[in-house]
Amino acid sequence: MNQNFPLLLAIIALTGVNSDVQQLPEVHGDKFYYYGFGSNMLAKRIHIQNPTAEIIGPALLEDYRVDFSLVSQFWKGAVATIVPSPGSKTWGTLWEIDLTNLPDIDNQERVHLGWYKPISVQVKLQNNATEIPARLYVITNEPKGNVHDLPPSEVPEDRQPSKTYLQVLVKGAIESGLPEEYVTWLKGFKHNNQTVQHLEELLELQSVQL
Repeated sequence: MNQNFPLLLAIIALTGVNSDVQQLPEVHGDKFYYYGFGSNMLAKRIHIQNPTAEIIGPALLEDYRVDFSLVSQFWKGAVATIVPSPGSKTWGTLWEIDLTNLPDIDNQERVHLGWYKPISVQVKLQNNATEIPARLYVITNEPKGNVHDLPPSEVPEDRQPSKTYLQVLVKGAIESGLPEEYVTWLKGFKHNNQTVQHLEELLELQSVQL
């Protein structure tokens, strides 16, 4: 019998993680790889609900782009998603998280409400060609059209993140060591100028310049 089998049984008992989850490519032993491209690039944000998350490093996801959709009352604006886009490149943060936190991150992404769904993707660490399987969450109702094709004055309000949310993305990108040009690109998104004061203070965003 596999010497790790008793440990896996304990994990399943504690978290409700079933055998199907154990077969996911991003799962290894009692941990899994998770790829954050939005607010979860920021350590202080991801650790609110996923305290076991440990950063692996900046990682590249090819043939997907970042877009904004689904207005969140929590963030006072549209939140980020990933959309298939041949030739596009998205940078994000690769985390290693205990399986005990998998239900927590599912809950954070409102999987049970059908807002987001998890998929498995292959990412590459910076300056490394080796592909690593990772868990990624995408909005179930994929946004129509490419917000990047629109001039700032024509971006619909329901596709604009709040200033606070965009600050979190930028701070997380800098903290995670993402390429400078990608950080600059993130800063260029049109936001709705809304702020969430308690999150500005909690996540220490006052000094983040857009």
